Amino acid sequence: MAYFEEQGIPTANISTTEFVAAAKVQCTNLGVPSYEVVTVPHPIVPLTHEEVWARADAVMDTIVARLISEDARAAAL
Repeated sequence: MAYFEEQGIPTANISTTEFVAAAKVQCTNLGVPSYEVVTVPHPIVPLTHEEVWARADAVMDTIVARLISEDARAAAL
């Protein structure tokens, strides 16, 4: 994730609530401490297919916004 961001390629790091603290430590260790992790409720495993899709749908706008932001477009040029 940090490598791609440094290259101007936008990313969206997605984590369940159970692993957000670990994801933030990883971001800090990779040199991007202000990187915001997209978070979905934990757990995922016992969910039905429809429930997983509902959770994905709930964060899809955030993910897309990160990938097509003005900063992302400028980096691509």
